[in-house]
Amino acid sequence: MKVALISHEGGGISSVCYGLARSLAKKKVDTTIFTGTLTRAHQTEKLNDYLEITRLPILDFPPSSLWFQILHIRKLSKMLKNYTLIHGVSPDASFVFTFCKKKLKKPFVATVHGSPRAIQKVFVNSPISSWTLGDFGYQILEFPLHDFTISRILNDSDHIAVCSFTVLEELKTYESLDLSKVSVIYNGMNFDDIENIRASSTDKKNHLSIVYAGRLFWTKGAMFLLKAFQIIRQNFRNVHLNIFGKGPLEHRIREFIVDADLNECVHFRGHVSHEKLLAEVKMADMVVLPSLYEAQPMFALEAMACKKPLVVFDVPFARELISDTNNGLLVQVGDIMDLSSKIQTLLSDRKLRTKLGENAYNYARQKHNWDLQVEKYLNVYEKACTSKE
Repeated sequence: MKVALISHEGGGISSVCYGLARSLAKKKVDTTIFTGTLTRAHQTEKLNDYLEITRLPILDFPPSSLWFQILHIRKLSKMLKNYTLIHGVSPDASFVFTFCKKKLKKPFVATVHGSPRAIQKVFVNSPISSWTLGDFGYQILEFPLHDFTISRILNDSDHIAVCSFTVLEELKTYESLDLSKVSVIYNGMNFDDIENIRASSTDKKNHLSIVYAGRLFWTKGAMFLLKAFQIIRQNFRNVHLNIFGKGPLEHRIREFIVDADLNECVHFRGHVSHEKLLAEVKMADMVVLPSLYEAQPMFALEAMACKKPLVVFDVPFARELISDTNNGLLVQVGDIMDLSSKIQTLLSDRKLRTKLGENAYNYARQKHNWDLQVEKYLNVYEKACTSKE
């Protein structure tokens, strides 16, 4: 079998694509990732005997995933003829190839990581003052394209993998969904890679620390966390908050930090490498992810794999990962007092942090290990190929 994976570069979906590709290669399945690059030249990188990456130039303005397909559809169509199966890991970067399915005569499998309708609903309920032109463009102006993309993928794929039961429920609003060709396959992680990452420092800390990582946009909940942290500091003077990421709320967040006199204990870290981020997580006492919407966030899974307790809002994606007081803590959505209370519970109880972290690790190892998830994808591939015969 020879598998072509199509994805955009960067972000959680890209992490899923690379994790799956490495796992397929470990199984000695010839695998190629097709993705975009901002450089002008076509690049091919051979990682090992079974895995290579082909990067094709893209236009650096939205919707870049659509331009990637339009610019290279002829070239990619010729390349894809040499593969047994096409897997659109990113629907946005691959849906055009559903139009070429008959010509290519290849089974097409897609992974769906969220519903544009569910995401837009959360966006329009966020304060208009938090919107940026880029977010408005993506969530409102480009919405018909994203909605059409998912409808097309659901209707014309030979098989569909969804990353969570939460997403499966969201997709039921689409009439084109055929449940007989859908499998729920959780996002996976390579535990060997994670366990080989060392904590950022071996020195004993003299303070407690919280990590937040994500785009600095309203729905990611950073402002909820900062307001809760302001309360927490009244009782825990030795706690620090490290914020990783950038986004349109950064200026407002910095103003809040100054006004609340939190300069010495809230630290902006911006974008860092994946390895550096996980090294920082390993040093932290907990991870707080107060998002109002996620499908199945890789950062949450990686925090669990690092044996860190998670504090999250009690929304559908979180309930699928977190058993309250067993492997993390659930918080009433948008309730700053409840958020501050749950965080303080963990800060004051080291044994509880250890217990939740160990249970989180065991859950992630059992449910989100690529060594197990890749077998599910191989079964899907076999079924899709068989149905084409």
